[in-house]
Amino acid sequence: MRSAARTAIAAAVLAGALLAPAGSAFAATPASPAAASSTVPDRYAGTPVLISEGVVAVLRNKSEGPEAWLRAVPKDWKPGDTYMGRVLAVVDVKHPTATVDGLRLRFVEEDVHHPLLSVTKDGKTTTYPFPKGQGPECLSEPVRQSIGAGAAALLMTGPNGPIAQLEFAEEGEGGHTSLTRANPSLPKGAGIVARILNPSSAKPVFEWKTQGGSTPYGHATFPALPKGCTFDFAFQPATQKPQPQTKPSTGPSAKPSATTPTGPKTQTIGQTSVVPKGGVAAGAVVPAAAPAPVAAVAAASTAGDTNSATTVAAGAALIAAFGALGASVVLRRRRAQG
Repeated sequence: MRSAARTAIAAAVLAGALLAPAGSAFAATPASPAAASSTVPDRYAGTPVLISEGVVAVLRNKSEGPEAWLRAVPKDWKPGDTYMGRVLAVVDVKHPTATVDGLRLRFVEEDVHHPLLSVTKDGKTTTYPFPKGQGPECLSEPVRQSIGAGAAALLMTGPNGPIAQLEFAEEGEGGHTSLTRANPSLPKGAGIVARILNPSSAKPVFEWKTQGGSTPYGHATFPALPKGCTFDFAFQPATQKPQPQTKPSTGPSAKPSATTPTGPKTQTIGQTSVVPKGGVAAGAVVPAAAPAPVAAVAAASTAGDTNSATTVAAGAALIAAFGALGASVVLRRRRAQG
């Protein structure tokens, strides 16, 4: 029965894993163009321009720089309709030219502050200006923050949010990892903690911890965006709280238990002789093991209060009595044998 139940559970889990992506795909399919246009990601949102039947150029000029995403749209597309169709090509500084459906596209940057998208069709050229952008001057001066373990972070703020560029000594010059609003933290297996808390808020915080144990977390704020520059996104409420500044405990050490004896140890019951101390200790002779009655008496006196004079006297009297009795018995036996 247990084997059958386990097999059924495993089959159900496998079926769920196989069906989950398909279900997600169906759920992600927009029900209408209006619904699709309301979920346009910020990274690819821009100004759509119809440059040919069934082709739009989505013009952007954000922190990534000027870029034109060529996308396929329905033939009856008009301004206001969704433009997040299939990507046909991209034109930017790194990809200055492209050809799409007989269209020759070219990135024109004769004036750095006013780049253009040139579109040539059937020998006729039309240019489309990119939106006014924010250049490198809108990136704040980096603030260097040491985070321990031979690592440091350069904290900056740009139109697209906070940036924490991590530098590790063992990687040499050029070895770094950048944390941004899209990628705000290192993976769990990185060995250290480094993350941007609330990266889409008005006051993001850089948090790190490079040493284990009770070492506290470190925190630093990001520099302000230069004057005259604006952010490319809308602020979101802060939901993450920094880790507490844990410190090693400085309280007193644990007190001894009330049941722990603090006085001198009591001698064990098995001990039958005591070596004198002080001036007489040098000439003391350890007697042989006493008879059982004498040992019992000695043990009884030892188990009690050894400092009591009364107990010592009583023990001595009993030992003397047993000794006299033993001598009398020996004398009687000798007379009987003689």
